[in-house]
Amino acid sequence: KMKEVSKSIERKQERERRRKMTINRTASFLILTTSTAVAFVNHPKIQLVRSPKRFSRTSLNAVDVVSTANLVGTTIDGFYHAQPYAAAFITCSTKATAADLVVQSKRKEVEDKSEKIDEKDEIDLQRTFAFWLYGGFYQGCAQEYLFSNLFPSIFGDSHSFITVVEEVFADNLLLSPFLCLPSAYLAKAAVDSKQNLQCGLQRYMDDVKDEGLLKRYWTLWIPVQFLTFGFVPDHLRVPFVAFVSFFWLLILSSISASSAPRRE
Repeated sequence: KMKEVSKSIERKQERERRRKMTINRTASFLILTTSTAVAFVNHPKIQLVRSPKRFSRTSLNAVDVVSTANLVGTTIDGFYHAQPYAAAFITCSTKATAADLVVQSKRKEVEDKSEKIDEKDEIDLQRTFAFWLYGGFYQGCAQEYLFSNLFPSIFGDSHSFITVVEEVFADNLLLSPFLCLPSAYLAKAAVDSKQNLQCGLQRYMDDVKDEGLLKRYWTLWIPVQFLTFGFVPDHLRVPFVAFVSFFWLLILSSISASSAPRRE
């Protein structure tokens, strides 16, 4: 029995080591790609202004911190103004990947104690890559176009209550059930060699029926989108939605993870 307990502990330690190694590799990849994208984007409106004053540790005070924070805030705001699609892709792809990694890292192990450790990593990189695609291309670039170009052309630029209601319900009753949510499942199916697009759509329908996916979505996003269309500046709508959708993707990724074993 002591030998079995010892082997069980060793297996758990090995799984934890593999999990941490995979997370570190994924984090390094994200940092590298994000840094490369930011370096590639060079717009004259985005200027990092260096202060003529060199700060030392002894001279750093509250004014210096506030000035630095204002400079950083101005630079980020200028980036979202000047390069909306690049900013949206970087923000949302990184956010989606981080959300999925959080879910996978916190997921309880359900393997039998006697099962041998296989060669696979504890982190499902195919699923993480699918969320990276979904975050970058749909939640980032597509929503930037929808919120900043399509919706204003249809509903106008007014922030009146009637206009906001129209935009919220167009987003939640038309775009979300027929474009937003299915695209997440299609992205996962596209990178999974064991699935096809039809399987992805079937999984979406099953989660709507069995997991209450749309009810969960509307519970969160109808109130949030009233804030998005009613109060948030146009060029900051996507980053605001990205911040909230980090928590939504925790829910979506959890549903994806919990429903997979039943189908298998």
